[in-house]
Amino acid sequence: MRTHSANTTRIGFLFSGTPLSTRWFIRLRWKLTPYREIAAVLPTAGRVLDLGSGHGLLSLALSMGSDKREIIGIDHDQARVRLAERAAARHASLCKPRFEVGDLEKALATFASGSLSGIAMIDILHYLAPASQAALLHEAARVLEPGGILAVREIDSEGGVAAVWNRFYENVATRIGFTQSARTHLEFRSVTGWTSLLETAGFDVRSEPCGSPIFSDVLFVARRTVQSPK
Repeated sequence: MRTHSANTTRIGFLFSGTPLSTRWFIRLRWKLTPYREIAAVLPTAGRVLDLGSGHGLLSLALSMGSDKREIIGIDHDQARVRLAERAAARHASLCKPRFEVGDLEKALATFASGSLSGIAMIDILHYLAPASQAALLHEAARVLEPGGILAVREIDSEGGVAAVWNRFYENVATRIGFTQSARTHLEFRSVTGWTSLLETAGFDVRSEPCGSPIFSDVLFVARRTVQSPK
């Protein structure tokens, strides 16, 4: 999953009128992150939660891929949620995403058990303490229906030079306030570490590279097992 052929012009239109720096960031993010490919691993029908939705790029890709999804994006950054709402209003889709501002851990806990077909957590777990990472994944297993899909993208901490660059970027973005986070100490794991954490929460897991080769991003496609989470 190293290539991405999404139409950046279309995304540019959806975010027209925003500050130039924001538009450039969104175009670059859309180009470097294979949102449509990530969306394709999630169920094509049912309620899909984009947890940590940011500017709404994955939510928009999900709506482009199927008109049978009910897409909910939740993020703690109010400014980004407002931009996502404006973009969704411009998007000519039968299933426009809806967005909410909220604490990610608290928001996930409000969903009923087995009420979601899919969940996405793209580049968010490393902002949480280890105990919170585990708790969030256990909650994801609870609210997903059996066989439901959780898509997680995270940095492989053992990904060589690319991982060093990943960690540097994330730490700088957090410390200067570009990425809002309650914690400045970020928690990264290896592919083995992330896989073990997901399996313990009640998932069958496969993984693959996800994004530009200059980064060590990995997509974990986790299927909720029929058994109850451990």
